[in-house]
Amino acid sequence: MNSRKQALIFSSENYGRSNSNSSTSKSNRTSQNSKIPLGEAVDDFTLMGKVDGRSEKTLNLYDYVLENFLKHCGEDMLIADIQPKIIREYLAELMDEGLKNTSVAIHHRVLNAFFDWLIEEGKLAESPTRNIDEPNTPNKFPKVLDSEQIEELLYTAKNWRKTWAGYRNFTIIVTFLDTGLRLNELVNAKLEDLDIKQRSIKVHGKGAKDRKVYFGKRNYKCLKRWLKLREDKGKIWDDTIFISQNGDKLKKRHVQRVITRIQREANLEEVQVSPHVLRHTAATLAVQNGLDPFSLKRQFGWEQMRTALRYVHMSDKALQESYRHSSPMDNFGS
Repeated sequence: MNSRKQALIFSSENYGRSNSNSSTSKSNRTSQNSKIPLGEAVDDFTLMGKVDGRSEKTLNLYDYVLENFLKHCGEDMLIADIQPKIIREYLAELMDEGLKNTSVAIHHRVLNAFFDWLIEEGKLAESPTRNIDEPNTPNKFPKVLDSEQIEELLYTAKNWRKTWAGYRNFTIIVTFLDTGLRLNELVNAKLEDLDIKQRSIKVHGKGAKDRKVYFGKRNYKCLKRWLKLREDKGKIWDDTIFISQNGDKLKKRHVQRVITRIQREANLEEVQVSPHVLRHTAATLAVQNGLDPFSLKRQFGWEQMRTALRYVHMSDKALQESYRHSSPMDNFGS
């Protein structure tokens, strides 16, 4: 530090006033930035999302919500002039147009993220959404398979293990149920991201976020055997864990067709079976087997703790139903 800077910092005139000046300066900057038009702020926010590597799906959602909000407010409205009443009027307008509360809640979340970012950037002092709750949505539990349906699915897939594709398909079912991977995560998982000894896979998850997913001993054995069969294939053109019989990357729709075929063979056509249902089932089983909500959230890559807690509540519901038939006193002979 040069002597001039030291003099500025430690001089008797400035000592004790630097925090006050800094705070005033920050307040002045925020006040000046608040004069930014909404259209310009939206452009800055979407640029941030692109540079930060947000997924295409997330960026499209930003565009959809914020374009609607711009139409409601007008591009020239200053961000400082957006009051809570305007937000409420916008959300009410969406409801009047027939949007369900679940859809309106998505608009609320995007606007919340947008205004929070403006505060972080020093462009706004307070968020107009701060005292506006997200619309209530139905507390619907995800569709899951019960233990008998899981056994039927695994039994059917197991019977096809004698062929190269059959063993691959069986391993895919086991991996879905054991790890709770999303379909996109499974088909894009690469060999270099698989740590077979540590029983983990690094996946590129939702919102372009990487995370490490763990699997159990049974899945370990299946994957180890599958990797040997994969090597024996000969010409391989892709570095993903699961490949087609031509050695190419496995397509999502191919995996969906495989699951539908196994579902049909297992006589489970009366229930919904899909990669997403298998993910929900994996989460439910993990909680029933003792996995805590914080670990569940990390394993499954959810942003919100409340998503993980839904599965805890589901497990509680199953316990309640089970206990109705197994209450010690209800079954005690008197």
